[in-house]
Amino acid sequence: MFSFLDMVNHYLGYFNISVTLKSRIYTILGALGDAYLFYISYRFLSNGYIPRGLMFLLVAIVLLYFEICNFFYYFTNHQPKFDLTPKLAKALHIANKPKKTQINSQMTGSNVVTNNIPANGMFDDRHVIPAKVECTPDQQQNINQIVTILKSKNLLREDYGGHSDRQLAEVIKATDGKPVFAIGKGVLLPYFDMKRTGDRYVVYAGLNQAEQFPVGEVKRIGLQSIKSIDKENIKFFLASVTLVGGPYKKYGRSTLMEHQKDYEIAIKVAYQKQK
Repeated sequence: MFSFLDMVNHYLGYFNISVTLKSRIYTILGALGDAYLFYISYRFLSNGYIPRGLMFLLVAIVLLYFEICNFFYYFTNHQPKFDLTPKLAKALHIANKPKKTQINSQMTGSNVVTNNIPANGMFDDRHVIPAKVECTPDQQQNINQIVTILKSKNLLREDYGGHSDRQLAEVIKATDGKPVFAIGKGVLLPYFDMKRTGDRYVVYAGLNQAEQFPVGEVKRIGLQSIKSIDKENIKFFLASVTLVGGPYKKYGRSTLMEHQKDYEIAIKVAYQKQK
């Protein structure tokens, strides 16, 4: 049985499939192997080999427990209440909590936006606040098109900063289960602009001014709606447009699981009170 699983694992390595799909395949194969163990234990017991039959039966029951947990997690994306593996991992100290300095070094990568300078210049952080953006299905397609362009130009790398799954698992454990995205905290877009059409503020982004697309509409700035701010003596500017989302990993029962999220844009605006 183990030789068969090893052969399956070898051939699956030739295909570029997700970790989730591969885990589901292993779960189904494990269930078939466990059923075979139940059959062997039945044959031993029916032929009078009680000790050996009970040993195989005990092993099959233990494996059945883990198979049920795997089915819950990999096929329903939920963890059953009777799953004891997290407690066992904690008791055995399988994943140690890394130091804070180690976490910071693991999370810094080429795709993190903390050291990038926005294309629209620098603003006083005291006058920069996040804003809420809503996008239509067509604008979401534009975001996906921008992602494709950035990938082709090698400006967007979904490589988790070059970190291994073991390093990512330690970071996720140390940050209370927060997922780690393949592009890091986000990627600052090369070009962005905001255009006003009537009472609407539409955000444009792309590779440059010649290749820009509408990617969303500003709805709120801070805690205020865009309409209420329009009535006040305040002028605001687009400070940054960051691409966030995409593939991410979070820690499962015993290994990291990769999931997919739509790419989105996160914007910040700078405001100035007019005299």
